[in-house]
Order: sequence, then C-alpha cells, then structure tokens
Amino acid sequence: MILRASDVQQHTLPSRDDLNAGLRRQILLPPPPPPKDFDALNADARELEFFRLPPRPPLVAGRRAETLWARLLSKPIEVLPMIYPGSATDFRVNRGRLGSGHPGRHETSFNWSGACIAAMEGTQFTQVWGAWEVPTPSAHSFPPGDYRCSTWIGIDGHRRFDTSLPQIGTTQKIVVANDGSVGTPTAEAWVQWWFRGDRDTGPWTLPNFPVEPGDHVRCVLTVMAQDHVRFFIKNESKNGKSLSVDLLAPTIPLPGPIGIPIEFPARGRTAEWVTERPTVLHATDLYRLPKYSVTKFVDCFALAGTGGIGFQPQDLENARLIKMIEIRDNPHRTAPLSKPEKLDQQTVQTRFVG
Repeated sequence: MILRASDVQQHTLPSRDDLNAGLRRQILLPPPPPPKDFDALNADARELEFFRLPPRPPLVAGRRAETLWARLLSKPIEVLPMIYPGSATDFRVNRGRLGSGHPGRHETSFNWSGACIAAMEGTQFTQVWGAWEVPTPSAHSFPPGDYRCSTWIGIDGHRRFDTSLPQIGTTQKIVVANDGSVGTPTAEAWVQWWFRGDRDTGPWTLPNFPVEPGDHVRCVLTVMAQDHVRFFIKNESKNGKSLSVDLLAPTIPLPGPIGIPIEFPARGRTAEWVTERPTVLHATDLYRLPKYSVTKFVDCFALAGTGGIGFQPQDLENARLIKMIEIRDNPHRTAPLSKPEKLDQQTVQTRFVG
C-alpha cells in the first residue's frame, strides 16, 4: 500500500532522518541514446517511448503544440547519454515562499519571480514548455559571497498546500572573493522533484550537458503519470546537445515499524516559469541574488487534460505575475529584488532591480 502525501496528516510526516534513510533513487535508468541519424519527427510512438523522448502532442492540441514539439526534436539535435546517478548539488530549489497577494494578478515572493498559471477546472497540466537565454550573473561592487539564481519551468509548488514540484532548469553562479575579486560566471543544468519536508536533497545535475551563460535552452516537462515525469532539455547554442531524464515521484516511509510509504505525486494544478533565489542545502537560508541579465521566457505554453497527454492549450493569458522581494533593515522595509513583465501571451521576462 502506498499513501499519497495529501492523505497524510502533517504531524505524521517523516522527520529529516526518515527522509535521508528512506528516499529512494528517483532517476530511471535510461536506454542508449538514439543514433545520430534517428529521425524523431517521423518516428512512431513506440520508437519515441523506447528512447524516452517527448511524446508527440495529440492533433487536437493544435498547431502551436505541434510546432513546439517539432522544433525541439528537429535537427541539429544530439541526445546525449544520461550519466547515472548524476550528482547532487549544494543548493536546492524550493516551492514559492509567498509574500502577499495583491488585487488582480500580482503577488510577491521571497524566492520566486516570474509567471504562474492555473489549470482550468476539472483538468490537470500534463505538459509544460519554455525556452530562455541562460542569464549572465554579475556581482561587481557586491560584498564577498556566493551569488546564485535559478531559471526553470515546473508543475505545482505554487500553492501553499502543494506537496511536490517537478522542475527542470539551469542555475547561474558567481563568487566574490574576500579581496573583492569576482570569479567567472558559470551555469549548470539540473532536474528535481521537490517534495514538502525535504531540506537535504538538492537537484540532480546533468554533468554531461554543456551549458554556459548566454546559451539558448529549450525545455519540456511531460507528466507521463502522476508518479512519473519526463524531462527534456536542448541547448540550441551547442549544436542541439540534448538530454532526456525520467524521474519517479519521491516515495518515503512513514516513521514506525511498518514504514508505510507515502508518495508525492504531480497533481498538475499549476505551471510556472520562474527565476528563483535558491535555498542553501540543509538549511532555510537563501543564497544572495546576483545582478542577472534580463531573462526572457519564450514559448510559455502548457497542455492540460483529464488523462494521458492533455489536449487543451493554455498560455499566459490569465497568468499571475510574481515579484521577488526581501526584508531590509535601517530602515525596516520591503524592497523589490526581481520584477516580472508579461510581454505577450507566450513571453514573460524577469529583471533584477535589487
């Protein structure tokens, strides 16, 4: 028997020791990558599934879904072998630490900046698309420290009662030494299925996926089942180098002699395009946010349905925009760090203002 996290009372959730002891490895062993002459656009569903590539959207999903899928899998493309088990990062991405809501479609957060949409009543998101230029972090004249920002797409995690958040993206880093010298900006790609109560499991890095600030990456996240999500990322600036990763929902045992496992599935209630201020691993502290270049999420698109791969398209038409803030002293005040701006129904950008 497996319980869903939403069926378990909060006070019975496992302790941190239980999480460390019981967290199963979520990454499914991948098949060999497809040969370089593989024609994904003309492959049938069984071939796509064998190589764990994003499934073709149903025809009723419309031309936009088909166009995004075709661009993702068009040549040039080279699907790289997945290095298992990857490596854990020294940071973690987290659900939104919401500040306050505002009339209309605006809200604040201590760690998120971007856009969020809610699935239409009676449906769940099953696929989320997005692309962006990997931002370049800078910290000139900033105090010594480790500065980071993460850029990602995901499902769930926006609402306070959400228990999980599958996501894929990049993290940008720059370090200011004690003598004031500034290091070289770097970036790395990762996947994560965050779940409530976990402070000790960071994202899985994708060490053989080449990425650096200024590259243009394109991602899709597909809910194959509530306990199984397929992630795909392509670097259009690196001759189409790509990776496909399948994750299972986190499952951990409840405390006690029986140890009934509980699962943290994807519910598909919301979809997000976010610039995040990451959290320090094993802690609740946030990394310092660098002055990052304007980040423009393009092709913001999602499919929703009632089972299988959805067919109802949604874009940013009814999106909520999230502004990142922080509390400062002398004088005590709330200050903005990153502001979102919706440019059209499929584009949102975030801008450092701190």
